[in-house]
This record gives sequence, C-alpha cells and structure tokens, in this order.
Amino acid sequence: MMDEDETKRWYILSAKDGIKSIERQFGAISALRQQQGKEPVDYFMLTCVEQSSLFGKPAIRRKKLMGNYVFVHDTYSNVIEIKAIVESLRLLPHPDHSRGERRFMTLDDDQMAAFKAIAGAYANELPCYPVGSVELDEGDRVEIVGGEFDGMKGVLQCSQGRNGGRVLMNVGNLFLVATPSIGPQYIRILEFGKGNRHPYRKFEAHLPRAIQALAHRKQAGNNDLATEGLTTEDMAAMSVFTGRFEALKPATVNIASQHATLMLMSYAALGDREKVGQWLSRCREILTRVKSDTQRAWQLTFMYAATGGDDLYRQALALTDSWAPAMTDRKRTLILDNLSAFARQASS
Repeated sequence: MMDEDETKRWYILSAKDGIKSIERQFGAISALRQQQGKEPVDYFMLTCVEQSSLFGKPAIRRKKLMGNYVFVHDTYSNVIEIKAIVESLRLLPHPDHSRGERRFMTLDDDQMAAFKAIAGAYANELPCYPVGSVELDEGDRVEIVGGEFDGMKGVLQCSQGRNGGRVLMNVGNLFLVATPSIGPQYIRILEFGKGNRHPYRKFEAHLPRAIQALAHRKQAGNNDLATEGLTTEDMAAMSVFTGRFEALKPATVNIASQHATLMLMSYAALGDREKVGQWLSRCREILTRVKSDTQRAWQLTFMYAATGGDDLYRQALALTDSWAPAMTDRKRTLILDNLSAFARQASS
C-alpha cells in the first residue's frame, strides 16, 4: 500500500531536536492550524525522567527515550507539511518497501492506544528495551483481557505467582515496552513459549481438578443447573482455565489434544452446553490426527468422562485392552484407572 492516500495513520518519525524545541515547533503548527479552522497536530513523544546532578545538586530532567522517536497521527500529505517546518524530522522507511514506493513505518490505532496506556501508567518513567535485548521466544504470547490494558497483546514475563507478570509489547519492531505487573486473571494465553514444558505442567495440574469437578457434578445428578454440585473451588478452577486458555493456538498435535480435551471437560463441568458442543467437535477433529495410541486412549478416556458417550468408551477400551500389564507406564496406568472409574460412575 502506498502512503500517499489521505488515511490518518500513526507515522513513526525521528527528530534530533530537543524536547522543548519539538514541543515549541509543534505548538506553532497547531496554533496556525486552529486559526485556519483545522485540528491541532496529534502527536506523541516518548520521554523519560532522569535524575542527574547540576552544580553538585540533584536535578530531574526530561529526555527523549529510545532513538528520538516521535509519533504523528495524520495523513501522509500533512506529515510532509510538518516535516517541511520541523526540519529535523525524518520519516522511517518501511522495511518491506519496494524501490520507487513511498512506504513508511506506521502503527495502527490499537497499538498506539496500548502504547500510550503503558506510558501513562508509568507517569513518564517507561521501561523500554531495544529489540533483541530481551529473549521473546521463550515467553508465552498473551492478550490482556479487562483492566486498563484490555486488548493489548505481547509476551509475558512471569514475575507474579500463578503466571501473572509484566507483558512486553513490540512497538513497530523498534523497541519493547513493559506494562506494570498484570494479575493472572487478566491474562489470556495465545501461544506457549518455545523450548519448555510449561504447557504439560499446566495441563497436568488442571486434569485432577477437572476430574473432581465432573465427579461433583455427576453426584448432583447432572441436571440443567449450570453449576449444580460444584464447589466454589471447582467453579473458580474451571472458569480460570477456560478464560486463560480459550484462545490458545497449540504448537503440536499432542498439546492440541490435551488442550481441547481439558477445555471440553471444564465446560462440561460448568454445564455450558454450547461450549461443550464446540469443543467436542474440536476434539473429534484433533483425534483423527493423533498418532500415538497412548495419547489417543488418553483423549478418548477423558472425552468419555466429559460426555458419557458410549462410543468413546468402546474406542478407548479397544486400545487399552491390547496393552500388556508389564508394559504399562505411568500415563497408561492413569488412563486405565480413570477409564475404569468413569465406567463405574456411569453404571451407578
């Protein structure tokens, strides 16, 4: 897309002038525009507060942060007019532009709103890092749901219990900014970080809670009351898990198998029929791609726990009946024990 159209965008520019000089020049442009009946310049300049010493006494001064960047929300033609007045301004070329194109780096409104929210929360003391200075591949990719940073997406740096923490947002692939610490109830996992066993630990920890919640619901008679029989702890655990992992995009088939099955179990415990239908369909689709007999038996067993489907029980039993007792490992023992327990519950 060319930048000559009249769409307003957040253009990213650099400026060598000092803060006061830029503010004075932008102020003059805004005053002239208002005299002409136009809107003032909408711009944002990233600054930080630095404590220094002046003639041996403590002093606090504002300074530009990370590469002299200035963000201007305007059309391309208006930005060119502003550049003609503020001579030190330079548009940053888009890394994907072709020869002869005029494409420049921009942010969309949502990205800029999140960036401004972080800056405001820190009252001009914004943690900011160059891209590449922080390892992002190992962190979970997340979305903040609710609170003042609602909708912001980034990479989680865990520093709080139960996986709350600070979220790093990449701004135009130029630098990273970090939110204040975000409570885990506001964080939804989109993708797990690479190179760790994080998803397996999370799923293993949730499985017994989901089994217990389903058992409590079964004891209450499985009636139409959504949370009948569930304890407060059951409801909290199921609600937190579904909220946190609803939008997860698993990286492998086995993780997808565990994720979808646990989502199915959790929604079944909560009595959400619509979600049960959605996740049951998802589970059946994933099952066609699971190659390991052990993982297939695991998924079928816990799909059976969630739905009571006889076909699921028969498929799981056909796999487990072929296992030699001497070859049964910890996971297979878990499957066998639970399959038998669920069958007894169904017949009681």
